[in-house]
Amino acid sequence: MSQTFRWSLRDLVLLALVGAGIGVLWFGWTQVYELGKGPLKALHPALKYLLVGFWFSGGTIIPALLRKPGSSLAGELVAAGVQGLITQWGITSLIWGLVQGVGSELGFAVFGYRNWGVGPFLLAGALAGLFSWILDFFYENYLQLTPDVWVIQIISIVVSGIVLAGLLGWAIGQALRKAKVID
Repeated sequence: MSQTFRWSLRDLVLLALVGAGIGVLWFGWTQVYELGKGPLKALHPALKYLLVGFWFSGGTIIPALLRKPGSSLAGELVAAGVQGLITQWGITSLIWGLVQGVGSELGFAVFGYRNWGVGPFLLAGALAGLFSWILDFFYENYLQLTPDVWVIQIISIVVSGIVLAGLLGWAIGQALRKAKVID
């Protein structure tokens, strides 16, 4: 098996520590979201999705550090598990973590886990957002909304995923690598 697919103890420790830290940051982001969603919803209810992309960052920051297949899904699940322990969402955080993690994992799989430039991270953030919206569609019963609202929701969540997970996750990963945090 290729070294790329092997996980060392160091990789698992890094996943646990950084993933847990991201989960705690997501708790803080919950406060930001609660403050910001009101003004955005006043403009249009679907625009609240512009703030959710940071919750996909476990699926981008962890792979930026580990560069391994499965690290996106694992990063989302670890962070979601920690978030679930300290926020009102509880165990449901793991459901969203799983769905968002699968979406972001596909973003890296498309590139065969060989390209770690900004492109795969942007795609990972976009797909995490799209997959999250699909789950929300059923969980929140969006069938009762009109298709024009769906379009605004999808555009908002994908843009948020691209910026707050993809671009930000890639930039944070680059900064942590440069600071030799993974060494």
